[in-house]
Amino acid sequence: MIEQVNNFVTGWVTYYRRAQCKSTLQDLDGWLRRKLRCVKLKRCKRVRTIISFLMGQGVRRNEAIKLASSGKGWWRLTDSQQAKQAMPNAWFDALGLVGMADHHATLNLVGNRRGTRSVRPAV
Repeated sequence: MIEQVNNFVTGWVTYYRRAQCKSTLQDLDGWLRRKLRCVKLKRCKRVRTIISFLMGQGVRRNEAIKLASSGKGWWRLTDSQQAKQAMPNAWFDALGLVGMADHHATLNLVGNRRGTRSVRPAV
């Protein structure tokens, strides 16, 4: 799933690479990570599997039980401290998720899509 998201994100950001949209892309990065947290919790489906996943990611047992047994919706659960602790930004980086704002900044530093450097001006 991360690979599919990366393909979409890199193409979309490359298309809009000339736009001045750093803060918008940072907001979208946060929304995307929250949506991926939501998908991960939904895939666990049951209270026991959610608890075991959260505990495996370093969340204390009581906190994991509190999150898993909550009657709140998936989207609201992903904004909790427990979900953010279990799946921090570094976790997504380790999975290989491309950050929109980072990719946009890289494209603007390089100056073109191919990744080659621009030629120095003649003196």
